[in-house]
Amino acid sequence: MSKIDISKLSYKELRELMEQTEEEVETRKEQAIKDLRAEFNQKLNDAGFSIRELYPEVFKPTAANASAPAKNKQSTPPKYRNPVNPEETWTGRGRVIGWVLKLAEEKGTTVDAIKNDPAYLNPEHPNYKAHTAELEK
Repeated sequence: MSKIDISKLSYKELRELMEQTEEEVETRKEQAIKDLRAEFNQKLNDAGFSIRELYPEVFKPTAANASAPAKNKQSTPPKYRNPVNPEETWTGRGRVIGWVLKLAEEKGTTVDAIKNDPAYLNPEHPNYKAHTAELEK
């Protein structure tokens, strides 16, 4: 790769180049992850294994969450709802659940982009109007 001479660029041009570079790096990173995930899933499928079988230590219940008594905690209403299947919801807290990940991958976008799209807000959430107004700012 030939070296780019940036010594003659103005401050503004350097900032624009930096922004373009950061965007391109992020785009290529996302594509590389998507490609690796597809290749990895195909290899797992061809071999007849699941991700849980390959990495049981990751999915093994820990002593803390396997035998701990259920805490008396207030339930959180789901903030997000799948418009295709309204039965699928997510509070927006903790681990990102399957339908959100699948949707982001299918759309070629990020989970944050899904979270910032009013189309995925749950209209039954008590703060639906406030959330919608906040996203539309």
